Amino acid sequence: MNRACIALLCLLVFSLPLSSSTVAATLSTEEIDAIFKTLESGEVGSDIKKAQQYLDTLRKNISSEDIERGLRLKRVSCWVRDLTQDAAIDDAIRYANEQLELASIQSDIPARADLTLCRGWHSQQKGLVSEAMDDYNHAVALAYQSEDPRLIADTRSVRGGLLSYQGNFADALEDLITAQHMYENLNLPYWATLNLQELATSYRRFGDPDTAIRYYKEVLEKYERKEDVSGVIATKGDIAITYEIMDDQEQALSYYREVLKGWEAQQDKINAAATRVNMSGSLIKLNRIKEAKTNLDAALPYIKPEHPAFYAYMNMFMAQVLLAEGKAADALPLLEAGEESFQQLQNRRGLAELYQVKSQAHAAVNDWANAFYALEIHNTIHAELDSQLQTQRTAEMRTRFDTERIADENRQLIENQQLREKEMEILKENKLLQLTIIVMSIIILVIVSAFAFKQAQRSRMMERLAHTDHLTQLANRRHTYHKGESLFNDASANNPLSVIIFDADHFKAINDFFGHEVGDKALMALAKCSSSQMRRQDLVGRVGGEEFLALLPGTTLTQAMEIAERLRSHVELAELGDIAPELTLSISAGVASLDTQNDKNFSSLLNRADHALYRAKNKGRNRVEADPHHSDTNTDSNSDKNPDTNPSTHA
Repeated sequence: MNRACIALLCLLVFSLPLSSSTVAATLSTEEIDAIFKTLESGEVGSDIKKAQQYLDTLRKNISSEDIERGLRLKRVSCWVRDLTQDAAIDDAIRYANEQLELASIQSDIPARADLTLCRGWHSQQKGLVSEAMDDYNHAVALAYQSEDPRLIADTRSVRGGLLSYQGNFADALEDLITAQHMYENLNLPYWATLNLQELATSYRRFGDPDTAIRYYKEVLEKYERKEDVSGVIATKGDIAITYEIMDDQEQALSYYREVLKGWEAQQDKINAAATRVNMSGSLIKLNRIKEAKTNLDAALPYIKPEHPAFYAYMNMFMAQVLLAEGKAADALPLLEAGEESFQQLQNRRGLAELYQVKSQAHAAVNDWANAFYALEIHNTIHAELDSQLQTQRTAEMRTRFDTERIADENRQLIENQQLREKEMEILKENKLLQLTIIVMSIIILVIVSAFAFKQAQRSRMMERLAHTDHLTQLANRRHTYHKGESLFNDASANNPLSVIIFDADHFKAINDFFGHEVGDKALMALAKCSSSQMRRQDLVGRVGGEEFLALLPGTTLTQAMEIAERLRSHVELAELGDIAPELTLSISAGVASLDTQNDKNFSSLLNRADHALYRAKNKGRNRVEADPHHSDTNTDSNSDKNPDTNPSTHA
């Protein structure tokens, strides 16, 4: 994903250290589990052909009745991909999407977490960083829900790498340090080494190259002891970039040459080309323009837009070469291509560097306006990065000193996992030995004691979920009505109560024209708008498909009308282009205030507000109407609206 990662295939490619002669026509469950364990350990390097061979063996030996191993197979199948093939990434994303639609996957939290993580990682390789981060955050939440330490380590390690790349170092370090402790406690040295390499990269980007070099050399020693040639080459590439950042260009070039020689010996043309791109950066800094151009020309046939990080830097470095040769006009199109890739990756550090070069190119062709504009953007981004870095230095120091807490939490998670595994073993043994019942009872008592606090927390979480609408995260119908009854009982002449019933206009047209997914997103946007317009004491709930109810304690009808009109205007002006092009939204609302003389129950108050909503719809929608039987406000005070009936532009 970034030029700091020389090996494009450095993560999540598996193989098996077993000879083909060990594979029987029919494997026992113990043999199948051994293959899974070897695949998931990652200790065997990147022999993708052998990994696929054993994946085929698993497919032939796992029956459809074996649900547990079938789910495990689906998870592994997503990761085992030959990324040298053009369609591999798209195939992996498509496979993950298909599996996540299955009911069996939806009901299994660990499988959902792993497949979501797999989809996000492949999206990241494709340059879809926003989609990747969404998947990573979801996968982390699912991993903690599953209480699986290995999944927690995997999700936080991968997310930490992307956070680091985007410049969010404090959160990145917390993720990576958490993952490091877990991998070490779980005795997963291969993944611990990869995570340590990413941790070193984060310190390098953070501006602590000395710590980065120390960690990289520790990683290098581990790869050398294991005779992992690809790992050695990739780590030397990271060390080269670190020396380049330290402005020791000769030392950087020395490592780059070793890396290039290694990838060429491996016949890895992509990584060799990526190394040439990185080398050219150091050569340009040393003003060895001719050598830089030679390397960039050699990389050009292999670095494509599908490799956005290297593609961005290749174009920027080539533009610098052309600028040095006095060909500034030819450099500008390359800078445009590089800028597009940096923006796709949300790489603000790269953008800052590119805009500086762009300013120089415009100045060279006497385009002073654009030169000044590019320099201004460079200075703005640079200032933002400096400010962000300063803020995150404090958080980073806190993270360093908080490692003991992280380690304790990780140990607790692993101990909990071990307790669950022990419980499963006892349940199996119970089928054979009566004595096991006594042991199992003791362990259950221990587990109940250890998890009492957690269960109380979980109960509170479930209670909160029972009160929440799953789509909008507002209060659901049951909770809203229950709260309304309570407020009604507490209301009086000195403590008024008003309600607003509102719903989305022409919502069925939105679903029909844009699809239900867009409809759901529109409801979520409406929920966000309504929440933002309410006061702390107010409550907004979703009480129907597109119908919402706002409870306004201590509010007169006049005040409620003002709130409703403010909400209507805010929704009408909301920018929804990120959901669907040309999509807009409006609401109709009915307002009523408690009449202590006539309202005998909460339903009566709701009924009057509902009639007001009906009047708003009959008068053309996109308007607010008040209960006509209340004298607190003029019900005809708001202006008529004439909403567009085209479902593509107005709901």
